[in-house]
Amino acid sequence: MPADAGTRGDYLVELHRVAAARPTATAVIDEGRHTTYRELIEEIDRRARRLAEAGLRQDDRVALVAENSSWFLVTALAVWTAGAVLATIYPSTGPADLRYTLDNADPALVLVDRATSGAVRAAAEDLPVAVIDEPDFAPPAVRTDTMPNPPDLREPVALICYSSGTTSRPKAIMLSHTALYNGARTYADVWRLTSADRTIVCLPMAWLYGLDSTSMATMLVGGTVIALRRARPDLLVEAVENDRATFLPGVTTIFTKLVDFLERSADRPDLTSLRLAVSGGEPRNEAAFQRFAELVGRPVHDTFCASECFPLITYDPVTDPHPVPGSAGKLVPRSELRIVDADGREVATGEVGEAFSRGPGLMLGYWRDSEQTTEALTPDGWYRTKDLVRMDEDGFVYVVGRLSDMIIRGGSNVSPAEVERALREHPDVRDATVVGLPDPIYGQAVAAAVVTEDGAVLDPDRLRRDLGEQLAAYKVPTRLVRVDRLPNNATTGKVDRRAVAALMTEEEDTLR
Repeated sequence: MPADAGTRGDYLVELHRVAAARPTATAVIDEGRHTTYRELIEEIDRRARRLAEAGLRQDDRVALVAENSSWFLVTALAVWTAGAVLATIYPSTGPADLRYTLDNADPALVLVDRATSGAVRAAAEDLPVAVIDEPDFAPPAVRTDTMPNPPDLREPVALICYSSGTTSRPKAIMLSHTALYNGARTYADVWRLTSADRTIVCLPMAWLYGLDSTSMATMLVGGTVIALRRARPDLLVEAVENDRATFLPGVTTIFTKLVDFLERSADRPDLTSLRLAVSGGEPRNEAAFQRFAELVGRPVHDTFCASECFPLITYDPVTDPHPVPGSAGKLVPRSELRIVDADGREVATGEVGEAFSRGPGLMLGYWRDSEQTTEALTPDGWYRTKDLVRMDEDGFVYVVGRLSDMIIRGGSNVSPAEVERALREHPDVRDATVVGLPDPIYGQAVAAAVVTEDGAVLDPDRLRRDLGEQLAAYKVPTRLVRVDRLPNNATTGKVDRRAVAALMTEEEDTLR
């Protein structure tokens, strides 16, 4: 281990300790190939030396555009071992956003896998590129004319994490080694991860949820990462049955699809090894989660945070083994939460307000965007999440919706998440997404794309009457469209609200 590893954060130090204690234990399973902790460390150090030989310097930036794999993990950790800054870019990023992120990151080197090589080379132009999943990792000479990192950060930057770019250009979130270690340590603690755990990582490793919260947290305790390139239900079932996975983290859509797959399967697979399932990144689908619990024998817990400030809210499966319907869980150790009104005053218990968060996982800011940084961070170091939440007397936090998603109909606010929950509770509805569409009289209409249960014939008038018993009249959707499935973001697996809005705008057969 390099002598100065501790100067780059505790994670690398802890990982070497794990490897020394469990050298022959499996660290990663990737398409049937098992990598032990000894092999993991040896490959990390070998790649770090190759990067140094290519001219990589302390604090140089290295862009990584690759699918989930053992190669992704060893390469990311090698970049940090070499003292450089990692910039993760989603492998599904489109050509325009890919060119933008590569130009924005201004990396000394770009790392790809064989799956992304062609697209990245087309966008990278004159940037040096190396392939991470070839037998001999041999990066070319790196660039030496890149811009310096910001000099006025409270800590050195370790990771630039690019968002999926679903609403605008991808945001570039800067995080320190302290933030990364805190995220991995806190999630490992609160989820009670141990060396016996085998975690399915089907979430993109370019996303903090897939990289730090799950992969790095699992390796921090000597567990096994099962790397999947796709979140297909059949692959998830195979990983549980064949590799005896114990932990399945995902987004709500992943669990919804898995439930549908299990219900349609002729044979019920053996999923008894699973001890923990956690969903995050999307509103809870209680109906689907209930069916998952009935099929698998385990509940779906929740987690809520932002890449800008994590971890924040989740469940401890021991102290709270049964999720509270609608709640994302409780505040985690080492993090802080304030719930404030539009004037910045803290609201009373049970009232809705915007979540402000703070803790050792707080971002350093947005790379090359001081204006957006100032808008997101208060002068005293709180991150404005733009999420509307409430907390009950027992400390459980409920995510009401996003300020940016809020529908304003005739001057009244409508939370899509609240309407979606009511729709999913209807016996004829399997899933639903609610968006706001232009309305010439009320400003916005509440519109719902609905997936019906098998064999159900959707009666829009009956559905509206039933919803009217739970929701205020102005919250009941005025436009309803049946769809076979909800469009997903190819990067994160979440429902793509922009695509839903476009679908409903174009749909001529809208039910009235």
